[in-house]
Amino acid sequence: MRSEIQAPGGNASLWHDLANWLALAALLALGIVWSPADAAQVERAGTLWLKSAPDAAPAAALRQQTRMHATVTGSVVRVQVTQTFTNAGNGWVEGLYVFPLPADCAVDELRMQIGERTILGEIRERQAAHAAYEQARREGRRASLVDQERPNMFTSSVANIPPGGAVTISIGYLESLPYRDGRYTLSLPLTITPRYTPAMNGDTAAVYPETPELVSPALQRVAIEVELDAGFALEGVQSLYHAIRTSATGSGERITLAAEEAPADRDFELTWKPQVAPDTQAAAFAETSGADTYLLLLLTPPQLTTRQVLAREVIFIIDTSGSMQGPSIEQARAALELGVARLKPTDRFNVIRFSDEASALFRAAQPASAVNVAAATGFIGALRASGGTEMRGALELAFASAPDPERLRQIVFITDGSVGNEDELVRMIQARSGSGRLFTVGIGAAPNAYFMHAAAAAGRGSYTFIGNRAQVQARMTDLFQKLEQPALTNLEVRWPGNVPAELAAALPADVYAGDPLVIAARLPQLPQGLLTLSGTSEGHPWMRQVPVTAASSQAGIAKLWARERIAALSQGGLGAQDEATRQGIVTLALAHHLVSDFTSLIAVDLTPVRPAHEPLDGLQVPGAAPLGSYWAAGSTGFARTATPAPLLALIGGFALALAGVLFAAGRGRTARVARQP
Repeated sequence: MRSEIQAPGGNASLWHDLANWLALAALLALGIVWSPADAAQVERAGTLWLKSAPDAAPAAALRQQTRMHATVTGSVVRVQVTQTFTNAGNGWVEGLYVFPLPADCAVDELRMQIGERTILGEIRERQAAHAAYEQARREGRRASLVDQERPNMFTSSVANIPPGGAVTISIGYLESLPYRDGRYTLSLPLTITPRYTPAMNGDTAAVYPETPELVSPALQRVAIEVELDAGFALEGVQSLYHAIRTSATGSGERITLAAEEAPADRDFELTWKPQVAPDTQAAAFAETSGADTYLLLLLTPPQLTTRQVLAREVIFIIDTSGSMQGPSIEQARAALELGVARLKPTDRFNVIRFSDEASALFRAAQPASAVNVAAATGFIGALRASGGTEMRGALELAFASAPDPERLRQIVFITDGSVGNEDELVRMIQARSGSGRLFTVGIGAAPNAYFMHAAAAAGRGSYTFIGNRAQVQARMTDLFQKLEQPALTNLEVRWPGNVPAELAAALPADVYAGDPLVIAARLPQLPQGLLTLSGTSEGHPWMRQVPVTAASSQAGIAKLWARERIAALSQGGLGAQDEATRQGIVTLALAHHLVSDFTSLIAVDLTPVRPAHEPLDGLQVPGAAPLGSYWAAGSTGFARTATPAPLLALIGGFALALAGVLFAAGRGRTARVARQP
């Protein structure tokens, strides 16, 4: 007969309860790493599974397709980004799509296509644009709103898409294409690495609350077409990450993807070179708008013919956070190993790694002896990616020691830049870099190019992008050649006839060989004569003159000047707090019809289409996760770079195994108790 008798040494039900709790803990730990929703998205790649609320079941409701058409004329490109939102569900929906654009582009066009009708967008102050959009949304009218969330991250909202219906949104922008390292480059950002931002005031690290990016392994796809009229004979056109087809046109080249569409999981980068390099690598473009003339000057300083042996202190910083998992950390290690190997015995160096915390290989910079270089190589080879992206601690370590007045301090910062507190970090670099120079190296399929450029500018260095491991040798060699020779400094511009000019931004402190110098200016009229650019190179005076009278006419220069001026006023691009500055940005953006921190593009249909009794569901379309990233492996939603997924998986597996042992032990103990008389 069974009886509830307590066995010596414990209770059988207690063993069962313990096993159940351990099993639950295991499932929770494993669930953080890989959830059923993630499994559905991997299994049905290509279908967008969305949630209208955090606790709602996923449903395939809204699909989004993207086409990009770029027209390159000389050094200016106009790009049209066309997004078609199709509602495959049974209810009325509002769509939100977050997408990247170049940080320095001028977004100035919005068209909403509904059937045969096209509605042109208008620029308004952000608050007024949002109010108009919300009113149209409530009243059942179709509306579209384009906002700048960050300098290189935009959102497109589309209200009242009917069941089975579609709305097409076209966004236009302008960008200048500087000449660098002997080539022109057109970059079309296609995906976003979700940003990580440390919480303030010592709170637990969290994703920046205003960051709206959502990525999914269910790939978005994109079609790309480029009309290239470079204005000179080309040595060749190369696509670095996508297979392309090229055909000749009457004025240049037409480039398309080899396939009709490609996954939007890595940025598109197209480069071309002049067939014969010009004697003077300089060009000037002008546009007259109203009473003013706008000038865009592009100049590439020459390679220096002599080399100095610089006494240097080189500090390498490498990002080992969770967002660097996969190919990114492999590229970063390869780049760092190459940098250490190029050190000269006269150099001093150190290596700093960071994720949740920062630590250095040496207490202070050490001579680049064979023993120390070997120690650094072993240290680099053991680096693995996990944890949060706490950049500030690494930068503080780099800036902590006083610089050696006899040496030039150079900081090489290798990261994907997936942070949300860009403004805070840029200000810190600007305040604490002193006489040193900071060079950023962007790693991965979609690094945060805005932050990388801004950090390098604040640290008087330059930015290098490495998209895959095959580029490490060439790109890092270009970078270290810059580091090993002096820069062009103390730059000044003298305009012919002393014509007063308003520069969009201050001249850079340093310009390195192969890097472009781009000057945008507003003048009362086009000056006649030679513009003189002077500075110091290798301790000697340097000068270059550009015939401004030969400036080519180019539409869009006024907008590019205004966009650069707005970025300069924003002091980093993440929003100015001063009311006078804010009003200055608004005035410029409204005058030049540009999206900014404080202005938005809005298009509203006048005719209501959604019946008043029909509800409206809000859905966000996830973008494609960057190739090889943590998110591409199956995670969705906001960035979790602080989540120790490997550790949780280990804990979950151990807990599950232990639960099985305890459950079996409990059953055995129960059986023995049941057999007792």
